[in-house]
Amino acid sequence: MFAHLNETLLKVVVIIAILVMFVILYLTGILFVLDATSHASILLHKLAALLIIGLLGVHAWLRRCTIKRLLQESFAILTNTHIRHEDNIEFLIHNTKNQSFHELCLWFQWDSAWLQAELLKNHVHIHRVEDTLKTIAKANQKDMFEIFLLMMKLHVEKKNPSPVYQSSCSRL
Repeated sequence: MFAHLNETLLKVVVIIAILVMFVILYLTGILFVLDATSHASILLHKLAALLIIGLLGVHAWLRRCTIKRLLQESFAILTNTHIRHEDNIEFLIHNTKNQSFHELCLWFQWDSAWLQAELLKNHVHIHRVEDTLKTIAKANQKDMFEIFLLMMKLHVEKKNPSPVYQSSCSRL
């Protein structure tokens, strides 16, 4: 969890740094236009440009999952094929959205009372166990698939004494 938090914090810092470098680039560019350049402003301008290039590389590395997914989607569009991942998500959504929380717990052999308490800790309130996943998502202003994945994650954490918290993109 901390690795994910650190990566998220790094993404924010990198984006802010890129924006600061663009402001520096803009301001030193104005100095060029006004013909008020100095050795320091030229050096600062070059340094800002170099840091932007470097930070964009770091940003691309941090966003590697998104870039990989975009490339897969682009390739699928060009070849007129479907992405299997999208089909699986659609399948799960269509086949679980109208099932009650209680039915889902029976299907997947989840402990409904424990899961309901854990979901509440994660800011997902289930008013009645007869409510459908669609109703629960709407009441909590969340995505159905996000809640379903959270339910699966909580179940895996309960059943597995040492779950692996690793990004799926770490193998790239």
